Amino acid sequence: MNMRRSFIIPFCAVLFFSACSTVETFKPATSLSSIRDAQRYRLLVRTGNGVLDKLVYEFAYAQFDDVLPLREKEPSYTGTMEITFASSSQSAFLGSSVATGVGSSSSSGWYSAGGYVGGATATGTAAAVTTGTTFVWQNSMMIIVLKSADGARLWTADYNYKGGWELSGFVVNTPEEAARLVVKRLKDKFKADFVLN
Repeated sequence: MNMRRSFIIPFCAVLFFSACSTVETFKPATSLSSIRDAQRYRLLVRTGNGVLDKLVYEFAYAQFDDVLPLREKEPSYTGTMEITFASSSQSAFLGSSVATGVGSSSSSGWYSAGGYVGGATATGTAAAVTTGTTFVWQNSMMIIVLKSADGARLWTADYNYKGGWELSGFVVNTPEEAARLVVKRLKDKFKADFVLN
């Protein structure tokens, strides 16, 4: 019995650490001043959900506006910050109750200030309603690509959030909450990459 337990504990530890959230970023040999001084970036968001597009846009704008020159109006954008986000709910029963989900949505194109680029449209409603003692968490992916006007990548980030393997998963139960958390973490990562205090 002791041998079986000694095998299970290390196995669970390996499973736990291999399934944790991960973040990868890439920063070419570019100085912070070269991507901030006299620049105007347009924020573009794509989630596949009309409601979530707008929320992620606002979360990202609020976080990144103090570290990058984001602009919401022409003239002459000098680059873009493209954010792609997807999230799915998973649940585990901690009691005998049942989780239910409602809502559907769709969108296409990039959402920017006030509408979709290229005339695309979106519709959508919020989703994920839970009852009782069901533990619901999010598995989410966010990719951010900061590009210059000529399409060169100035900074990229790929965040894979595993809410079921983090303590934050107990309070991050919806795609909206996951997006808010991941955007904040990626802003902190941007600051770390460019040594911003």
